[in-house]
Amino acid sequence: MVQDFEMYCGSAAYDSAWVATIQFIGALVGAVIYGHLGDYFGRKPVSFVGISIGILFGVAAGFAPDWKLFAVALFICGTSVACIMVVFYAYILEFIEPQQRVFMRSFFNWGYARLVFTLACFLCGNWRATAIVTSLLAVPVLPMLLILPESPKWYATKKRFREMKQAEKRVAWLAGLPYDADLKILEESEKSENLEKDTKIYTIRDLFSSWQIAYSTIVIGSLWFSTSVSSFGADLNSGNLAGNFYLSQFVSSAAIALSKISIFLLDTYLPSFNRQKLHQIPQIIMICCYSAIMVLMISPDQDCSSQGSRNLASIGTCSLLARTGALLAPQMAYLSDIYRPIPYAIVCSIGILSLLISCFFLPDTKGVDLAALDNGGNLNLAPNSEEDDVRIEVAENFA
Repeated sequence: MVQDFEMYCGSAAYDSAWVATIQFIGALVGAVIYGHLGDYFGRKPVSFVGISIGILFGVAAGFAPDWKLFAVALFICGTSVACIMVVFYAYILEFIEPQQRVFMRSFFNWGYARLVFTLACFLCGNWRATAIVTSLLAVPVLPMLLILPESPKWYATKKRFREMKQAEKRVAWLAGLPYDADLKILEESEKSENLEKDTKIYTIRDLFSSWQIAYSTIVIGSLWFSTSVSSFGADLNSGNLAGNFYLSQFVSSAAIALSKISIFLLDTYLPSFNRQKLHQIPQIIMICCYSAIMVLMISPDQDCSSQGSRNLASIGTCSLLARTGALLAPQMAYLSDIYRPIPYAIVCSIGILSLLISCFFLPDTKGVDLAALDNGGNLNLAPNSEEDDVRIEVAENFA
C-alpha cells in the first residue's frame, strides 16, 4: 500500500503509520458499540452482522483508490475486529466450562491465524489481492453461526427462559448429549429468583463505585493495556526486522502457536501453573528477549530480528483499555525510523511494570467460575451479591 500510494517519506510516511492507528481507533469504537448491541440484541445476531460487515469492508479495502479510503475501510474492519473480540468471543465462552478456556485459547488463536495470513500474503504477492482473500477466509464462520443457537446464558440474563430452554436443547442435540429438562428447569428457577433480587442497570461508573471494585478494575485494566501495547507494538514493528520478511513472519507465527500449546500442557498437567504464572513467565521471557535485542541494536555493527511471545487474556471491560493501548502500537513502529531500539525499550519498560503489577496484585482464577469470585480473587460463598452483579453486568455491557 505504501508503495502504490507513494508514502515513502515526510508527512506521507507518517500517514502510513496513521492508517494502522485508524484501524485500532475503529476497534476502540467498535468495542463500545458492539458491546452494547451484543447485550441488547443478543450475541448471535450481532456477531453475524459484525463479521459480515468486516468481510464486506475488508474486500472493499482491496479496491481502495487512495490511502484515505483504504483507512476508512480499515476503520470499519476495526469495529468488526472488536465485535469478534468482545461479542463473538463472549458468545463462545458462554458455551464452555471454565476449565476449557485455556484449551480454546491454546488451539484457536492469533498464532495459527497469522500463519494462514502470512501464507495468503506470500501466495497473493499483492496487497489488494491479499486484502480480498484474507477477508473471504472468514466467510465459513457465517453458516456456522446460523447453525448454533443464541447463548442460553444471554437468554437467562434477559429472563427469557422459554427461549433459553430451546437453546439448551439445541446445544445438547449438537453435542449428542441428552437434555435433562427437569434439572435445567430447577437450575434456572433458582437463577431466576436470584435475578429478581437486583434489577439495577449498571454503567461504566459502577466500575469505580467502591474501592474494592475500583481496585480490580485498575489492576486488570493496567495488565490489558500493557499487554496490548507490547503485543501489537512488536507485531507492527516486525516489518522492520532484518532478514527475509516472510520467513521472519512464519517463524514468529509458529512461535506464537507453539507457545500456546505449551501453555495448555502446563495448565493441564502442572497444577501449580496458575494464572499469575501464566502472565508472569511470558512477561519475564519477553523482557529478557527484547532487552537482548535492544542491546544488540545499540551495539555497533550488529543486526538481529526476533519476536516476543503473547499472553493470554479474556474478554471484559478491560478490552477497552487494550484497544486504547493498541492505538500507541503503530506510533511505536514509526519511532523505529528515528532510532531502531526505541520500540523494544518501550515494550520492555511497560512489560516490567505489568510484571510487577501482576506479581503483587493479580488474583488467581485457574478453573474458577469468574462469577463466583469476590473482589479479592476468593470464592464467594454468597452468589449474586451486588458487587458480583456489577462485575458481570459491566463486563457484558462494556466489554
